[in-house]
Amino acid sequence: MEIRHQAVKEFALWIASNPLPGRHRRGSENTLKGYIGDLGLFANWFKQSTGLDLGAETLTPDDIQDYISHAQTVEGKKTATILRYFAAIRAYALYLLQTDERITSDLTTGIRLPRQEQATKRGLRRLERLAIARVFAVPWKNTEKAKQRLIRNKAIIFVGMFIGLRLDEVASLKLKDTYIIKNSTSSYIQVLEGKGNRVRTVGVPQKARDALLEWLTLREELKQEDGIEHDYLFTQIKKGYMPLGIRAFQRIAVKVGERARIEDLTYHILRHTAVRVWRKKTDDRTTAAQMGHSIATMQKYDALRESDVLEAASKF
Repeated sequence: MEIRHQAVKEFALWIASNPLPGRHRRGSENTLKGYIGDLGLFANWFKQSTGLDLGAETLTPDDIQDYISHAQTVEGKKTATILRYFAAIRAYALYLLQTDERITSDLTTGIRLPRQEQATKRGLRRLERLAIARVFAVPWKNTEKAKQRLIRNKAIIFVGMFIGLRLDEVASLKLKDTYIIKNSTSSYIQVLEGKGNRVRTVGVPQKARDALLEWLTLREELKQEDGIEHDYLFTQIKKGYMPLGIRAFQRIAVKVGERARIEDLTYHILRHTAVRVWRKKTDDRTTAAQMGHSIATMQKYDALRESDVLEAASKF
């Protein structure tokens, strides 16, 4: 990541090895990269708007408020995006508070933010999950490569929908991380690159286990026939069999959603679905451990519809 502004460079060096106070304690590498990227956007806007370089001697609360208003009214950014921008700016403000004696208070105090939208992301319901399963009943094209892609794609989708791994965790999976045994509830996956660089062991429900076994069998056949020179679990289905990139996983989720007639399906929604499925089968503590989340965060993943309450009432 190229960093253009000196203030952002200094922040990036500091945050790489120092915790921030309060809620902004050191997070995952992806979180830190997000802070740096979003602070870079703010520094660009600040330079264009004021003609000044971002820094302790130039930044004021009014500038922060103007940027939030600009993002909301001029750029039309969604609330979630604006709150993400603000998190990066507040991290920078807290950094200044710790490192520059001229700063005696948090510059983000009192900043007016757009109201947080009610959670709308939710796990897929039973009929939607069945629709996704039907997508894999027949190959999308009548070719050998299409049949192979179907087996791979089913494993990718089922890992998200029933195990609940994050997109970057799935993309980083290697063969040595997977311990999949047919008809065995002892099957598990070691997630070595989870959020915050933690290591956790996750369970593998039967539907995901069956899909993974089918793909692992095919992958071994492809390795014997054509050679696969890496250990990543999921590969392209073409000569070279290179590891799949993040965008490839995203495209697969979108295409599966289109065929299942589910609008805007993302891999993150599949993770929400896993939360929903696990919470129906076990307790919140176990589900949180599976997902690599606190119980409070995990509960946000399974937003309710109004009809859910009505359906629950009908059972009394």
